[in-house]
Amino acid sequence: MSLSPARVLTRNRMGWVSAAISDLSQAWVDDCREPAGLPVLDIGAAFSSASLAALDAGISLIANDLDPGHLAELERRAGSAALLTLKPGHFPRDLHFEERSLHSVHISNVVHFLTGKQLDLGLRLIARWLRPGGRLFLQAVTPFQAIFTGFHPEYERRRQAGVRWPGYIPKLSEFAHHRQFSQMPRSVHLLDVEVLSRAASEAGLEIERCWYFRRADQPREILLDGREAVGLIARSPA
Repeated sequence: MSLSPARVLTRNRMGWVSAAISDLSQAWVDDCREPAGLPVLDIGAAFSSASLAALDAGISLIANDLDPGHLAELERRAGSAALLTLKPGHFPRDLHFEERSLHSVHISNVVHFLTGKQLDLGLRLIARWLRPGGRLFLQAVTPFQAIFTGFHPEYERRRQAGVRWPGYIPKLSEFAHHRQFSQMPRSVHLLDVEVLSRAASEAGLEIERCWYFRRADQPREILLDGREAVGLIARSPA
């Protein structure tokens, strides 16, 4: 159950899949090794190494992705013995689970493709799906990447003005130009620690940790000051 070391562009051009597992995703994999009895959910799983590592831990995994082809590839790499259920569709619109039916939820590099309204809804749904004490492990892109420096003055102006979603950019080309943007949707929602913590708390989740970090697999051209990614670990109230 392994990936090529290279970062691979997803079929629907909504990010890349890497063999490297971030600190946030590794924390989720470690959590999957706890006795559970309930399945875990990986939102935007594609055919990631984090999903494969969770399956190696022996837990039942529900894998979601917009592209059914990604999930078919994950199933092929996982092998027939894996406890794997495929759930293609858009998060949060197309996913439905019973209350308190999931041990944990992992969502990496997905929510920066959502509007603020979609993110609020998605976090409320996750809070409902998690078992008491179950954890959410979430990773997203921040404004603090070198390729977004053209947006920084506007981001700071919005933040100072108290805009609820200061990092939402409906048309990215108005603020930044980079060859990789042709491989991404036109809009992006850059998130910081304060905004993500607030949204999770308002959804009814208890924040365990929310922090900035740099992924080991991030290209050098986007590196800025060590805050290139934001991670959130939050718990459903017991």
